[in-house]
Amino acid sequence: MDPIVKTVGGNLRRLRVEGALTLSELASQSGVAKATLVNLEAGRGNPTIETLWALALALEVPFSDLLEAPDELPLRIVRARDGSHVTGSSSNESSVDLRLLDRIQGPALLEVYDLRIADGARASSRPHATGTVERAVATEGTIELGPEGESATLEPGDSIRYPADRPHVYAAVGGPARAVLLVEYRSRSRTS
Repeated sequence: MDPIVKTVGGNLRRLRVEGALTLSELASQSGVAKATLVNLEAGRGNPTIETLWALALALEVPFSDLLEAPDELPLRIVRARDGSHVTGSSSNESSVDLRLLDRIQGPALLEVYDLRIADGARASSRPHATGTVERAVATEGTIELGPEGESATLEPGDSIRYPADRPHVYAAVGGPARAVLLVEYRSRSRTS
């Protein structure tokens, strides 16, 4: 069994129970089939970025709350081949790949990701929780990021900050692209 699937399953069940949601209620709120939820909670399946975002939005939790439990030790090393990986659901499964590098807890939660986008791939993201902000620094290739209709094209070394609580895009332009993506959740409290 893939460790990420097992971790997602345990976290999904815990967060659903903490939110006092039945499987049917979570399925209805997230748009994810109940059978898929049953499989995920059992540690089976291969959750995509889109599925996990839909669940995080429905549960009103940060995306990384599904990927791993909070650190208990102050020292953590994430090697280049390690970290919680999830991919997009496009026809080319490796078109968009997110790898969680770290979670920084303060007044807000900050997630740090290694974002890789395959040549010519374009992904549209649904709005995240209210007040969520994304920041990125392009590290390889040419990447398009930002709110739909206001996105910007970045070269290595360029950075961007934008509201992620409205539809936004991630795209590679003229070849594969890579960036360090930071997702800031302004409030960790549930809004339900």
